[in-house]
Amino acid sequence: MENFPPQERLMKTLARKIPPSLGFTLIELLVVISIIGVLAALGFSGASAAIRKSQMTECLSNMRQIGTAMHLFVGENGGRLPGTSHLGSNSTGRWTNALATYLGTNFSAKCPAMKKHTDSNTYGWNDMMMATNSTGQGLPMASVKSPSSTLLVAEKAYENKNTDHLHFSRVLGLGGRGGGRISVNQFKREVEIQSHGNSANYLFVDGHVESLTTNEVQKRLSGVRPTFLVND
Repeated sequence: MENFPPQERLMKTLARKIPPSLGFTLIELLVVISIIGVLAALGFSGASAAIRKSQMTECLSNMRQIGTAMHLFVGENGGRLPGTSHLGSNSTGRWTNALATYLGTNFSAKCPAMKKHTDSNTYGWNDMMMATNSTGQGLPMASVKSPSSTLLVAEKAYENKNTDHLHFSRVLGLGGRGGGRISVNQFKREVEIQSHGNSANYLFVDGHVESLTTNEVQKRLSGVRPTFLVND
């Protein structure tokens, strides 16, 4: 019988008892690493989707609060919608100031999905809801013919800065004046239509909110002076 040192005898004993099949080959290790990578990617994708959903829900909540505040304002101000800073830097005419009392100090006027927007308020008022005198004064709400179909507030495009409203009157004109159609590209200069993936949130004059895809927006913009934007 060979007289090996104790350590060497232990190693040889273990080598005889442990089957070679319990070890991992290079291919098996690569397969395990690949599976871990796929699972990690799926987990990241799921987390990202959950974050986007949460941001959309919070944005919809913000818009509902604006809608509720708007109706309270209308009830206490002769039935007229809030105005905008249509004439330039007139901060007193901003709808955000008009609704501040109703929205409260804890209200955030910034969509959580638009943190890179330089404005503190990322919600824009449809300037087609102004009176025809171009003072920024709001329309009488009772005069809006299709409140459930007509846009009131949308999420401002990143290039739409330092303003509280959406400049559709530049294209369509007020009170039946101006052009008859607005293209999707013209709409996109004012509204971030993919702020939540392939959709964005919209508040309508009657106070309800919707999340619309790009295709749905395109359909609502079709035709001459669409009801989606215009009150003719």
